[in-house]
Parts: sequence; structure tokens; C-alpha cells
Amino acid sequence: MPLFSKNIKIGDYTLSSIEPRYSNRSWTGSQIQRSTGIQYYSIQFTLNFNKKNIQEYQNFIATYGQGAAFSMDLGHLSTYYGSQTTAVRATVAAAKGVSAITCNGNTLEVGTLIQFQNHKKIYRIIGHVGNVLTVFPALLASVAINETVTYNNVQGSFTLDVDNDLKLNVQNVMSITLKATEDFT
Repeated sequence: MPLFSKNIKIGDYTLSSIEPRYSNRSWTGSQIQRSTGIQYYSIQFTLNFNKKNIQEYQNFIATYGQGAAFSMDLGHLSTYYGSQTTAVRATVAAAKGVSAITCNGNTLEVGTLIQFQNHKKIYRIIGHVGNVLTVFPALLASVAINETVTYNNVQGSFTLDVDNDLKLNVQNVMSITLKATEDFT
């Protein structure tokens, strides 16, 4: 079921990857970079609607404004445009914390956003050698044998940020910009 009816248009969609890390230059001059925390996605989007449809907006804020998670596609980033045409499944179990997942024959490209069937975290493929995909961040939950890898129509789970300014100008066509953070708990 879509998050909004056709009466509310979503625009100005922005997806940001938050990757806490530091960088340091060693005494030899080489650059060292390390991740220091968990990676997650944040989104920003604008809702545009006519004043007669304000109830749908108010229902969304009442339902999700206190920290409840909602599912939302990633705009054009949810559509896969690569060469993979068949289902991809894990062929070997992968434990929480690893980043290499062995899958059946696949042609998923580096940079593709994926999810696994048993959890909602969005991962990015950062390496692909043979049937082994390397993902970032490392797995937050284990992946079972034969578990489906979703690479098309990726749906993120998000919670509205507490610092959203819910100021709404009352006019015939209303517009409000909201921010949300990936919920992968």
C-alpha cells in the first residue's frame, strides 16, 4: 500500500548516506581512513497538496510523528537499472558482522542498493568478485541460506526526525519539507 494517495505529491527527494569516519595522514604521508560508527541513511522530501487534502497530511504526522517507523521507497533510486534479470539468493549463510555474502550467479553492480529478506537495513554493494558480494556496512543481522536479495524496489524503513519544523503555511496549495532517518532496528 502506498504511503500517500495521489492527492499528495512527493518532491525534492534527497537520500544521504551518513558514514561516521575519520581521516588521518601518517608520518609517511599516506592517508588513513576508518569508519567509526554505523552507517545509516537519511532522507528529506517535500509534500505538496491542496488544502482540501490536509487531513491526509495530518493523519501521517499523527501516525508517524512520535517515532513510529514508516516504509517508503527511495524515489528513482528504488528502481534497478542494471543487467541483473533473475532472482538473487544467498547460497551460504552469513553471520552478523561480516560483509561478504555468497550468492547464486548474479551480475549486480558495485554501487547497487540492496536489502535482505530477513531485515530492513539498506546495504550498498562495494565489491563483486565471482558470486561473492561485498556490502557496506557489515551485516547487522545474519543472512540465511536461500535468503532473497532485493535489488529492485528497495523500500527503506524511516522515522521522522524530531527536529522537523512542522510549520505549515495555510494557503490553497500547501508544501512542507520533512526529514527522516533510517530505522533498521
